[in-house]
Amino acid sequence: MALIASWFEGLYQATGWNFSVFYNPWEAGKYAHGVLIAIQLALWALVGSLVVGLACVVGRTSPLAPLRWLVAAYIEFFRNTPGLAQLYFLFFGIGSYFGLSTYVNGQPPVLSPFQFVVIALSLQYGAFVAEILRAGIEAVPRTTLEAAQALGYGRLATLRHVTLPLAFRVSLPALGNNMAQIIKGTAMAYAIAVPEALYVAHEIWTEHFNVVEMMNVVLATYLGLMGIFTLFVKGLERWLHVPGMGR
Repeated sequence: MALIASWFEGLYQATGWNFSVFYNPWEAGKYAHGVLIAIQLALWALVGSLVVGLACVVGRTSPLAPLRWLVAAYIEFFRNTPGLAQLYFLFFGIGSYFGLSTYVNGQPPVLSPFQFVVIALSLQYGAFVAEILRAGIEAVPRTTLEAAQALGYGRLATLRHVTLPLAFRVSLPALGNNMAQIIKGTAMAYAIAVPEALYVAHEIWTEHFNVVEMMNVVLATYLGLMGIFTLFVKGLERWLHVPGMGR
């Protein structure tokens, strides 16, 4: 590590290219913490979007028409409006109006900016998960559902034990793409001062005026995270592959 730090410090002195996060221990630690925050945002939002998506799938298959209409309206709203606008609406609109994001009578906010970003990402990408799973459910052979009904499974039991497990496997490539979008979407946390990777990079380039260098570091960071995630999803696809369904 000392050799790497020395090389980047020498590069700065020789060329003016200032990758300070590689030779300044304090900035390196600060940026690493920002990357950790981004990873935590992504993991929580991944779980949240799956929960929201599954809830929407159950709602879409409900015999209650008003519930189906409500879920459909939710999906259309969150799929067709910008994610940053949704975050601002939740944080500055709903959060401020109900005192969830501001101090009230000296009491700290109910929800932190970190939590607002998780909620915003979960709601936005949960709508996409719902549509992906709906397409996966439609790909499940009708004969399989009829077999489940013949064995005495009810609607919810069939959905839980037969339809969703198969639909998840069929939908995994599309779900993986949606999850990748969540990882990239964590960068919008910058807008409400969550100290993730981009926010920390901005603080560093404000001090050193090394915008180009830090933007390259941020891009390389997200490329690395996406590479690791892609390998994980590919492995998961191979593990959960159902013979006769898909490739």
